[in-house]
Amino acid sequence: MEVTTNENDKFLVELNEETKQIQVKTNDSKTLAEGHFAVDTPDRSALILFHHVSIPPNNTDELSQFLSTVKNHVGRLYKAFVCIRLPGIYDGRVDLTLMKNQNSILNLMAVTLDHLNYFPENNILEQFALISDKELIVQSAENIQKLMNQEAYWARFWKLDETINRINSATNPAMIIDKITNTVSAFGRLFFLQTNAEIFGYFSDIAVDSNYQSKGVGRMLFNYFVGLCSNQDLKQRGVTGTLYLQCADQGPGAISAPKLYKRSGFENIQEIDNRIAIFATTEFYVRPSTE
Repeated sequence: MEVTTNENDKFLVELNEETKQIQVKTNDSKTLAEGHFAVDTPDRSALILFHHVSIPPNNTDELSQFLSTVKNHVGRLYKAFVCIRLPGIYDGRVDLTLMKNQNSILNLMAVTLDHLNYFPENNILEQFALISDKELIVQSAENIQKLMNQEAYWARFWKLDETINRINSATNPAMIIDKITNTVSAFGRLFFLQTNAEIFGYFSDIAVDSNYQSKGVGRMLFNYFVGLCSNQDLKQRGVTGTLYLQCADQGPGAISAPKLYKRSGFENIQEIDNRIAIFATTEFYVRPSTE
């Protein structure tokens, strides 16, 4: 179990790697918050889903210090992008103007499951096949690597092993194949942590071959991921959740991608304001290839 504190911290963070549970305690060992966490190691992304936090939403000073302590510990430990989801009771009740923890990641977008829009594909593109079997996707890792090196600015230096690690780390990877040319035309990943009552996850590494832009391939891929998160079984069980992504702000998808995401209900973090109590930081993120 990982425990951290320093002389300036009011709180202790405990991470149980086996159960993926997180607890935050005061210096006199009183439990302040409990939840779960998950780390997408190849992507250096850490998700933290709190189920209970005993700090009132209007106590912005203590809430800011609490968030800073958690971000600092998890971010430093995993050298990761850290995204924290507070319990739904905090939605719309935290005055962000008084918070020291501001969401400054301009390309961050988010949506709750109850506002997620799923559009069933009525006109399946017969030229293409969507593959979600992880083993089959790994078999196409070399072609995926080439696609990502060419089309995704953040993946220009991916090697084959990193590509395979990202495929295997994803909760749900997917690719689209042109059945005529047997070409990988698109790729993407969905990673999330799930409890009995809630989901917290994100989409990443979504890229479309420039030769297939404006052919509905990106929509087909993204809509598949959205469908996984809005299926009838989850709704019947009353599962709630939050999804986020970092929208590409350069490259061929910088204009079309935000439109696609907004169609599904995603909003920029600045537009969301305090309606979704989600807090993220890239302060401790280290891209693997730079180490």
